[in-house]
Amino acid sequence: MDDYQRLLRYRRIWKSKKILRIIYFNWYKKIDQDLSPGKTLEIGSGIGNFKKFKPSIISSDIVPCEWLDKCIDAHQLPFPKNSLANIVMIDVLHHLRDPLRFFREAGRVLKAGGKIILIEPFPSLFSLPVYRFFHPEPFIFKVKVFSQQKSRHKQPWESNQAIPYLLFFKNLDKFEQMFKNKLKLVKRQKFSFLLYPLSGGFENKQLIPDWLFSPVSLIEKLLAPLGSLLAFRCYLVLQKTAR
Repeated sequence: MDDYQRLLRYRRIWKSKKILRIIYFNWYKKIDQDLSPGKTLEIGSGIGNFKKFKPSIISSDIVPCEWLDKCIDAHQLPFPKNSLANIVMIDVLHHLRDPLRFFREAGRVLKAGGKIILIEPFPSLFSLPVYRFFHPEPFIFKVKVFSQQKSRHKQPWESNQAIPYLLFFKNLDKFEQMFKNKLKLVKRQKFSFLLYPLSGGFENKQLIPDWLFSPVSLIEKLLAPLGSLLAFRCYLVLQKTAR
């Protein structure tokens, strides 16, 4: 299956899963609250759902699609210096062949005070076994994430879900040292305990009927203090410093 056909399949799944649509729209509301005023770019827009929620954004993907605004590579952003207020990426960072190069590019195109907002997988004690047995994308913790060697070519759907954890949890001090006076992590949250895995996401069968969304959502809120043990996702906000 080529990349475009995969996205068409995801569009069909999106239409068929009400719970999945509610989950993502709640994520979009969360992101919207943290956006700085000004021009917002979404990288890896895929099937274009954030654009439907917030039509003013610039939607983009490395896969050319007629429903998106631009076809771009996150490692070479076609924008002038200091021209963007926000960059949003949902489940994209762990697909990039060179995440550090992306952050350097983001630091170039963002205005002072501009933000990078990310939603990514998180390997908690509960979620990691679930990811490993029921999700096709791997967690590979033994990688040199800060290596300066030129990365090999990588297909868009190749991934390492451990990348966000390695950069912003295990080795946050190294990241901040590398990007000091440029980017600062200003928000880091662990969330999404039950609803997303029970929805089946885009790869698996939905495990609960739609009418159970509200009670399961309440249970998830009650479990929030156990985020480090149960979370499937992390929410990250970086801000470009004034300097």
